[in-house]
Amino acid sequence: MITSPLPARARHAPPQTLFTQVLAHLPEGIWVCDVQSHTLHRNPAAIAIWDGVRDADVSRFPGCLGWWADTGRPIGDDEWGTTRALKAGEAVLDERVEIETTEGVRKVLLTSYIPLKGGGGARPGCLVLIKDITALHRTEHRLHGAEMSLRALSQRLLQVQEAERQRIAQELHDDIGQVVAAMRLHLAHMAEMAGDGPMAGIATNVLQMSDQLGSRVRQIGLGLRPLELDDFGVMAALRSLVASLGRLPALVVRLQAEGAELRYPPAVETAAFRIAQEALSNAMQHSACSAVHIRVTMAPGLLQLTVTDDGVGFEPGQARVAALRDGHIGLAGMQERARLADGTCELRSEAGQGTTVHAVFHTDGVAP
Repeated sequence: MITSPLPARARHAPPQTLFTQVLAHLPEGIWVCDVQSHTLHRNPAAIAIWDGVRDADVSRFPGCLGWWADTGRPIGDDEWGTTRALKAGEAVLDERVEIETTEGVRKVLLTSYIPLKGGGGARPGCLVLIKDITALHRTEHRLHGAEMSLRALSQRLLQVQEAERQRIAQELHDDIGQVVAAMRLHLAHMAEMAGDGPMAGIATNVLQMSDQLGSRVRQIGLGLRPLELDDFGVMAALRSLVASLGRLPALVVRLQAEGAELRYPPAVETAAFRIAQEALSNAMQHSACSAVHIRVTMAPGLLQLTVTDDGVGFEPGQARVAALRDGHIGLAGMQERARLADGTCELRSEAGQGTTVHAVFHTDGVAP
């Protein structure tokens, strides 16, 4: 192995001088202080970061005006990481503090404090690692603000969508549903009056068509928004959803409730129902399953929903990417609905092992 010889000055330089040279070339700030927080050494990066800072005592680290970057609360003398690290004898890592220069410019610093025990003639103290993350911190705050705005917009869009679905479902039930019911009564009367005449068969056939129309109107209304969801809660809506499937010869759908039935905030009940509805629809359309189990657990501070099928399963990551590429948002939509209602939604699946959708909402529930 060929190595480059060190310059003569470097070969004969004392270790402390080499250490100082290394510190001088580091991009991160290094500050070494004693147990009284008096400065023993600062590298050029630390000097540049703290240049022009409003400081009560430049010999100490830190005796300056500072704030916690995330809350804006002023930092007391006994709250600085040097003090806490020296008292506890343990490192204090990655704290965000904000300082201000004499020109009124604020900087956000990522700081870590590592206590030094001393020994071998060295004095005990504290090593402080400093990195200026002002630009990163501001970018994070802008992104957080944008995320909150996007979340509020998404919540509002869902509210408008659900309100419109509710209005249409109500009209289907009150207007078209009533007309179909009245039409059925007249057709039944016509079939009875026809007796064994030539019109009897026609009347009977039209009567059966009216029954099919009424059933279809109810299914459409249920798909839009079941009236039971607002009146009686998520369990009643799920019962109606399962009942609307009828008796499917190739599929068994079982609905199980654990705990006393409770009512939860409307946004949570809507999210839970829509997740169950989407999970059931996916299972019926794509999983080739023979059974689906819907389990709902209710407690005063918790609502849990689990939908499990025994179908072919899939790889969730690949399926999510493929769905978004093709413009389908069912899988991502379930997780987004849960998040907007301050809950979580987890999807577990493996090829040949079926699929489980598990949603959890930590929220208050009250007796209906």
